[in-house]
Amino acid sequence: MTGLARSKLRRRRKNRRRTFPTCRELPIEHLKQILADHREWLESNGQAGKKAELSYTQLQGLSLWRADLREAELSHASLQGADLDHARLGRANLRHARLEAASLWQANLRDADLSCAGLRGAKLDHADLSGANLCAADLTGASLWGAQMAGVRLEGAVGITDEQLKDAHLT
Repeated sequence: MTGLARSKLRRRRKNRRRTFPTCRELPIEHLKQILADHREWLESNGQAGKKAELSYTQLQGLSLWRADLREAELSHASLQGADLDHARLGRANLRHARLEAASLWQANLRDADLSCAGLRGAKLDHADLSGANLCAADLTGASLWGAQMAGVRLEGAVGITDEQLKDAHLT
């Protein structure tokens, strides 16, 4: 590769970095309305309400205990330290989501897309991850005790150890 080609490649990478949107903050009342609209969307099979669009949203540290976010769009969302215990996140799009130190105890993540998600130190004890996509996710220090993991895709996942998997249900 010539010096000119390398220079062009660096400029393209630098420009590409600038195009990624930053996480937006969301007033709690707006979040409550999004959740209500999403619940209506789910209950009506998409005929009423509106699917939750929470991609690139700051939700860190919030309590979303028992939240019904099935099929919600949460890609690139910032959920560090959030309480998602008992949350329903089946088939949700959580690609590139930041879930470091989040609590997902008994959460339903069946068939969710968690590819490239940051789950470092997350608590996924007794969570249902059946059929979830965890490709290239960071599971360093995540707790998976009693987690249902049948059919989970782990290709390229980092930080996953035999110790973490020994108490998970893989079949």
